Amino acid sequence: MLRNGEWNVVVTDCYDYILIEKMEKIRELIVEALTKDLQQIILSNAVDKQKETKIKVRPIMIKGELLFQCTKTLGPKELHENFTVSPAVDFLFTKIQEQFRQVEIDTDTWRAVILISKKGKVTINKKKKQPQVVINKNLSHNRTKQYILEEGTPVDFLIDLGVQTKEGKIVKAKYDKFKQINRFLEFIQDILPALPKDRKLTMIDFGCGKSYLTFAMYYYLKVLNHYDIRVIGLDLKEDVIDHCNG
Repeated sequence: MLRNGEWNVVVTDCYDYILIEKMEKIRELIVEALTKDLQQIILSNAVDKQKETKIKVRPIMIKGELLFQCTKTLGPKELHENFTVSPAVDFLFTKIQEQFRQVEIDTDTWRAVILISKKGKVTINKKKKQPQVVINKNLSHNRTKQYILEEGTPVDFLIDLGVQTKEGKIVKAKYDKFKQINRFLEFIQDILPALPKDRKLTMIDFGCGKSYLTFAMYYYLKVLNHYDIRVIGLDLKEDVIDHCNG
């Protein structure tokens, strides 16, 4: 308030004041990230599962204009909407306040993870990335889908399960399975910040079936991200278990 020509800040609740500061910091990070150097922003851990459960943002170039494509996951559907910078900031900030408890921001030079607890505690972790050369970054609207497990890169378990050839080519009849595996790994990717690395983790897959996703989870966490894990697959069909053990 303004009194005798001087500004005085009256704080009735210190926690509320800190929370406001944190939320302003989140808004600043979004503004800083929304440039051509953005790789992606992921909003996850939705409060209301009946609404959007995930939002991904990436930069795109349409007719020479830098836009930001927001992909909203709503049940089995994916909805796309393009924004310029200012509307994108407002859209994301509103969604973070109302719907999501986890935010991951990746740019060419830094990465930030934001966690919001059920009680409203905000944790922000921002780190610089090692310098790297970015060559011909593709911002085209119709660029090829980037998978966690890439086409053309041989992966032993995918070869053994008949999804890939030894040269890394995806078997045509298994392409839907390849996409399903990568979609599943995106969910695993979202929870990485919450997984401890200071102890061994045990994962149990109930009804593992032929274990496509079980092997994928092990490969992603153990081989690619170096977690100390043990994965157990459970199924009632003995022939399926024998096949997986083989």
